[in-house]
Amino acid sequence: MRRSKISQTAVVIMAGALGLTIALGLSMLCTQGRFAHAGLLVAGGAVAIGAICSLEVATIALLAVCFTDGLAKGLAPGPVSLLAKDLLLLIGLLRWVWVGLNSERWESLRLPLVLPAFLFIIYCAVEMFNTETASMLVALAGFRSWVIWIPVFVLSYEYLTTRQRLERLLVAVMVIALATGVYGIVQYNIGFGHLHALSPGFSYHERFEWEKGVRATSTLVHPGTFGSAMSLTAILCVGGVAFVRGKQWLKVLFVGTAAVCIVAMATSGSRAPLLGLMVGGLALLVLVRRPQFMFAAIVIGIGAISILNSFAGGAFERRYNPQMVNYSIAIRRAIGPFRSGLKLAMQRPLGVGVATGVGVGRGREVVEQPLWIGRGAGGMVESEYGRALKELGFPGAILFVWLLYVAVKGTASSYFQARTFAGRSLAAACIGVAVSTVTRLAVGSALYLVPSGPLFWLVYAVALRVPQIEAEEVAMPAMAASAIGSEQAVTDRQGPGW
Repeated sequence: MRRSKISQTAVVIMAGALGLTIALGLSMLCTQGRFAHAGLLVAGGAVAIGAICSLEVATIALLAVCFTDGLAKGLAPGPVSLLAKDLLLLIGLLRWVWVGLNSERWESLRLPLVLPAFLFIIYCAVEMFNTETASMLVALAGFRSWVIWIPVFVLSYEYLTTRQRLERLLVAVMVIALATGVYGIVQYNIGFGHLHALSPGFSYHERFEWEKGVRATSTLVHPGTFGSAMSLTAILCVGGVAFVRGKQWLKVLFVGTAAVCIVAMATSGSRAPLLGLMVGGLALLVLVRRPQFMFAAIVIGIGAISILNSFAGGAFERRYNPQMVNYSIAIRRAIGPFRSGLKLAMQRPLGVGVATGVGVGRGREVVEQPLWIGRGAGGMVESEYGRALKELGFPGAILFVWLLYVAVKGTASSYFQARTFAGRSLAAACIGVAVSTVTRLAVGSALYLVPSGPLFWLVYAVALRVPQIEAEEVAMPAMAASAIGSEQAVTDRQGPGW
């Protein structure tokens, strides 16, 4: 009892201190006329206080912030919007540590993924001090690009202990994806003019403008990240149709969201997400072969085509045609960068280090000192497998592949452990997301970018929890029946006169 009181008092103190800090920062921003920054500070502060008090808020809010990353950076460029995701993840981890200390339960630390994740993180930290490192700030950014989202599986696994929580998470993902997708379709049709009027921070969108249109970014930083988010959430929404219980309109909304996401992906004009959708969707269809599931897939396809013809036909025709998407281009995009990384690894078997400049991005705008990159570390490799060979060498690349293997294997095993059609459907969707992400790593970074990186580690936790939740649901009626039988036996022994 005393430990619980101490825990509640500590949470109140932390929340109060954070609220006071937000109030001071808000007053300073308002006096300076920086009202956009003030609004983001209020919203971010409310979310941060909620994350201190609840792992559920921390997990869902992290996803929401990841989906609105580009909007925040455009409205209020600076370190706050740049590091908002990092701070929220840190708050969630602190909440997890505090709950673990009070309950003495660390379930996520017993998962098979912990060992390869720990070794990979330590190895990446060591590579910060590679001889090619010219700036520790660049090395820190490179280290972040490799490991930042791995802890998401810890938060998700500790939070998703019941069916109700898992259903709320799926609904939250669906709502966020629907809003993001609808805005992306609208943005594709009206252009970026309204964003330029809001803030000069959106000037970087000019590079995504075509002669007669734009490649939609929605609330994200790049058409590629937007397309990836839509392809992954489309797969996850299909799995949620069978798993979520309740009113029929909610299932219809999941189906409609999946169709909107496919169309929104087309407005981004990104080819890698299309590849991921095809691979992940095929895995989902192969694993789940029920008639009702196939009917839902047909409805989603018809809905996507009807919306596509009305709102995104130009993007689809321009980017998804035999000249832009074909077998030879796909092979060249995957093999070329990997071969470059392998060649560099042959010259430097232990890698050139994580200080290559990848992952610095807009960090250059908030750091006053120059960010130097070593002469042997320059040059981007547009393949995560090739980049692992280049930056981390053969030992790091092996650890990276091992980490991915354990994650995908754990996700896949949950499908065979699930007992019901609903559980297998969601597990199959998780497999689809995982396979899609691993495939897209061959042509770019999918684990560093948001929200695809957090979603990959999230579905690992979701998949592991599905059979556990089903087993508990089966065990509860049996335990109740056993308890009733025990009480009846005691009554019989005591006799009617007791």
